[in-house]
Amino acid sequence: MQIDGTESLGSHRTRRPANDLSRSRIALVVPKTLVKKIKDALEAHGNLDKSVKIRPARIEEQKGCLEGTSVELRPDFFLISTNFSAGINEVDTITLPVKWDLLQAHGLTKYAAEISLIIFKHANDTYGFLGSEKGYKDVDRFPKASVGETSSMNPLARTIDHWLHQLSHEGPERPFARDIVLSHSWTYIVYPPLLLLPPNAMSSLSSIFASKDQSLPTDLSSLWRILTREFKVSHVALNAPIPPSTSTKYLLQAEGESGVNILRSPTGLVPLNGDFGPVLSPYHVPSTVDFASGFWCTAQQNGIFQTWAPRYTMFSRGNISEKARILNLETLTEKQLGSRPEETSAVDFYAGIGYFAFSYAKVGVGRVLCWEINPWSVEGLRRGAKRNRWVVEVIKGGQASNQIVNEEGHLIVFQESNEHAAMRIAEMKDSIPPVRHINCGLLPSSKDSWEVAVQVLDRTGGWIHVHENIAKKDIEGRSEEVVGIFNRLVMNHCGHEPEGQWKVECEHVEQVKSYAPGVMHYVLDISISPPG
Repeated sequence: MQIDGTESLGSHRTRRPANDLSRSRIALVVPKTLVKKIKDALEAHGNLDKSVKIRPARIEEQKGCLEGTSVELRPDFFLISTNFSAGINEVDTITLPVKWDLLQAHGLTKYAAEISLIIFKHANDTYGFLGSEKGYKDVDRFPKASVGETSSMNPLARTIDHWLHQLSHEGPERPFARDIVLSHSWTYIVYPPLLLLPPNAMSSLSSIFASKDQSLPTDLSSLWRILTREFKVSHVALNAPIPPSTSTKYLLQAEGESGVNILRSPTGLVPLNGDFGPVLSPYHVPSTVDFASGFWCTAQQNGIFQTWAPRYTMFSRGNISEKARILNLETLTEKQLGSRPEETSAVDFYAGIGYFAFSYAKVGVGRVLCWEINPWSVEGLRRGAKRNRWVVEVIKGGQASNQIVNEEGHLIVFQESNEHAAMRIAEMKDSIPPVRHINCGLLPSSKDSWEVAVQVLDRTGGWIHVHENIAKKDIEGRSEEVVGIFNRLVMNHCGHEPEGQWKVECEHVEQVKSYAPGVMHYVLDISISPPG
């Protein structure tokens, strides 16, 4: 992916003429409180597009940026145009790191969770969130329309508009009005070979047909054909947030009356086209045949491949900035560690498909120990590790730790609850480097793993990265509260040592992304140091 702009974002990127219509300008959508700071930073580096006035972000621009249906659209967000641009045909899922590069080049990474990117050809024509859309060049097979009509449509809207006009030509009905299509939000994501449509896509289509007193056709095969052709995919599905709980019978039987979705199963996903694999209970123990029958996707973020089966496993793209931060942690350098990264181990207590574990592996940590209870996620982690050419060992609950026969194994995955981690690491302590970093990456809170984290942290000290959803107004008080909790845990497990008092402090608070109005996903870097 090539992003045009200044040399500070990479020597391989070059400027293009401002009037090059094959490329689209990148803009930032930011809260009002940050407008001056971001404007000044861009201006200082010569990257502020002064030809476009800073203005309030429109509703469709905010919808194109914000993740999840629970995010509140607010009037105090502004659009700031930059001098960076991207080719329409180049915009795909690997462009997400561009946001991090851009912010890092301007000293704005601390605001990553509050800033979103969109691209547009003209000041008023948005295409949507930079990392959400896979674009393509305009081609003659699309119906002719004025520049104003087509430029205001993102690729999904244009494809749907084309399909609607095809239907009109096949029958006596008059064509669907293009402004009816534009009145709906058409955000989407491409994870080759999968196209994910927004949760409201079918209701939007129904509404368009209702505007002409018609019903949505029961046979949508022609729509799926054109979507798969234009987006170069084989599968189409309706996206949906991961439900925190479910009342389905099999989950209630497995988890009791609460029905907590502890496996983070994407039960809301609705396949529309293509074979996604058999319908299985999240608590069905999959076989090698099940894995072979499943439909798998792969995405690349920060130069790291991640693989998952959409029907059975979630994929969170919004934590890319935290993955990138791990790659640049000063506490993973020899100066801070007191030893080389390859002479240490890191632990990921909620590994999923390797979101954060892979970042530790890429930065060069000697061993990355992972705990994950979802067998589909474990299989995705295994496949992703292989794709990244890392040696991986999987140990299922009940197997002995000494069954790790490959001493070169970079990642060791335990398919079991992390409550067994202290015992496992104690059994392996003579064959693995000391554990200096622990990632507790569960939302809305990872507090159930904190005591085990203290137990497995090496006695030379280290860092525990605590993930929580916290109201912005409460972050300072919650940080102090978390430090107090860890102080008590450290006292319980290390306080009997006569050398003196252990030191516990919150070294850094990182905003990752918005979770709900006024609530952010935060990571608290808790430093724990031995006496002396």
